[in-house]
Amino acid sequence: MATTTKNNILIIGAFDRYNYGDLLFPLVIEAQLKTYGQPFEASYFGLVKSDLSALGGKPTEDIRAFYRKCNEEAGHTSVIVAGGEAVAVTWSSLLLALNSLYKRTHRFHGRINKVFDLNAFAKRALHGKTDLPFVFTKSDFKGVDRVIFNSLGGSELNPAIFDQLPGLRDKLRQIDYFAVRDEATQRNLTAQEVQTHLYPDSAILMSTFYPTTLLAEQVSPAVRQYVAAKRGTYVFFQIKNNHAKNNEQRIAQQLDLIAAQTGMDLCFCPIGKALNHDDHLALGRIAPLLKHPCTVFDEVGIWDIMYLIANARVYIGTSLHGAITAMSYAVPYVGVAVPKLHSYLQTWGIAGINRTVALDGLSEGFQRALNADQAALDESRSKQLAAAQASFSRIRQLVFAS
Repeated sequence: MATTTKNNILIIGAFDRYNYGDLLFPLVIEAQLKTYGQPFEASYFGLVKSDLSALGGKPTEDIRAFYRKCNEEAGHTSVIVAGGEAVAVTWSSLLLALNSLYKRTHRFHGRINKVFDLNAFAKRALHGKTDLPFVFTKSDFKGVDRVIFNSLGGSELNPAIFDQLPGLRDKLRQIDYFAVRDEATQRNLTAQEVQTHLYPDSAILMSTFYPTTLLAEQVSPAVRQYVAAKRGTYVFFQIKNNHAKNNEQRIAQQLDLIAAQTGMDLCFCPIGKALNHDDHLALGRIAPLLKHPCTVFDEVGIWDIMYLIANARVYIGTSLHGAITAMSYAVPYVGVAVPKLHSYLQTWGIAGINRTVALDGLSEGFQRALNADQAALDESRSKQLAAAQASFSRIRQLVFAS
């Protein structure tokens, strides 16, 4: 009697912190792989053990458990690096997002690094075994058959890292399937003679798995009531804390201008609460400066965020995955002053709103979004969904044993 090879899929990423985009990756990957009707066992790993399931995320095992699993020789094992800025992310930058004490020393890191290797320190603290947290090949482990990079970004990839880590180019060339999410990232890697495939961020698929009718059953009562009363008549706004610092009054003036011109309600909702994101702190400082009514949501899970964006008239924010959520539900979007978001909009956005705006340009950007062609938004959504599914078709061929 023939035996069936067990398909192990190890999904690793920054799922151990509360950041909306990072929590979306494993959900969408698992949901899409399930559509193929082939048996597999998925495991989820971050740098540390975590359980953000109350917010909609996947519980994670830590990096040591990941290494152990990679060295087990049982069945057909594939590793999927789930997405994000994984090529150049360092142990030190990940520790910043996980340890508040370490984050407090951040402004001194430049000086400390001259006499003490902080990345080596963070690597030891997090029990790392590779030069970079998410860059490895199957040859690094005894039990891994495939390594797949899904939806990676690197629009600001510094070429200097390839001089600092001489083996990095060779490792990236050995990845079994390397998908990037924007043209700037692809150009940066092509310059290093690393070949990649260009596809939209896999999170674009969320609307196929989480239609608004399903989301309505998963959101908090407060969010459900708000959307029922104001569907399509409010502006969803979020901003990363560092972008809002010392700009709160300018932002409030721009949002007041939008409210005055349209009469729309302003909906404030954090997308990233992880250290180094802290949207809620920024929104808490801006809200009291507004002259027009504003509804502030603070204690939200990923379903609340998704549902609020899906039912907004316009999304405005610094979050890449906030904009991708808007794209997935064909909602107009205004990207704000973040290079990786600008790169994504340049690659996949529709005419008129395919670039980010400065903080002083929120009102102008909003007017362009308000006038965006709905047919173009729908067409862009369909195009990205089809492309993301095509990328997963390639992944399917690798992760399931023939």
